Amino acid sequence: MEAQTATPQSDCECGVHPSALYLLATLLLTSCSSAMLCAAIMTDHWEHVVWERAALAALANASNTALQWLLDEKLAKIEDTSSRKGGGASTFLVPMNGGIWTMCVSLEEEEIEILSRIGFPTQPLCTNYLANSDDEEPRADWQHRMQNLSISCALVCLIVLGSAALVGIFGVCKHQISAVLITGVMYLLAGLFAMFTLMIIHFKRVQRVSSRGIHGDDTCDGVIGPRHLALPLLSAREFTTSWSLELGWGGVVLVTTTSLLWILLSKIMRYNPISSMLL
Repeated sequence: MEAQTATPQSDCECGVHPSALYLLATLLLTSCSSAMLCAAIMTDHWEHVVWERAALAALANASNTALQWLLDEKLAKIEDTSSRKGGGASTFLVPMNGGIWTMCVSLEEEEIEILSRIGFPTQPLCTNYLANSDDEEPRADWQHRMQNLSISCALVCLIVLGSAALVGIFGVCKHQISAVLITGVMYLLAGLFAMFTLMIIHFKRVQRVSSRGIHGDDTCDGVIGPRHLALPLLSAREFTTSWSLELGWGGVVLVTTTSLLWILLSKIMRYNPISSMLL
């Protein structure tokens, strides 16, 4: 009987190359980090402005100012009882939430409609720091410079993120190792500018609970109406950071990690071209 020669089975390499998995992981982390950092910059919950009730009541009594809480003590209405300065005018002390270039009143539309019946001013409820208007409230020089610097750093971060994405797509599609390396450097630069923005926002306000009697912030954030009525009460404000700042720190960590992955990807591509990764 004729012996049948067994044909050796060819090894079927059906698995995905590890370098290809690394490439996919890099692209996924790049998308997540860019989206997180852009979302943090574009949202307007970097800081909240609230009024401390006990301190506000004490200051109102000391300055002969009538204080009335509205909407379940969510905001306050003040009037000058002497009627010499205000002439019966009223000012609203409202909670606010702010971003890098905006500061908006934290009230719902229904609440604003209710307040409009008792004299709530029908003015824009958001202040845009990018607007160059002569009617803009006076701000201290140092704080104005810090605000402009934070806006500049945030805009540069967004521009670098967009440019890095384009360069990264070009480097991957055209198998350009230098472009991939530049992408890693650009993401590191975006993380650096984002960190500058976060630090400036964090240290922009010098007012603290322990120094409530000192006016460390002479802006009128949180005041709607004639501002001279609220000047004796400004030390009752509290500025607190919010979830956009935490989201920004998370974005900085992910962007920095993304930068390292892109730099390592350029080293991998030097020995394993992308065409062989995906086979």
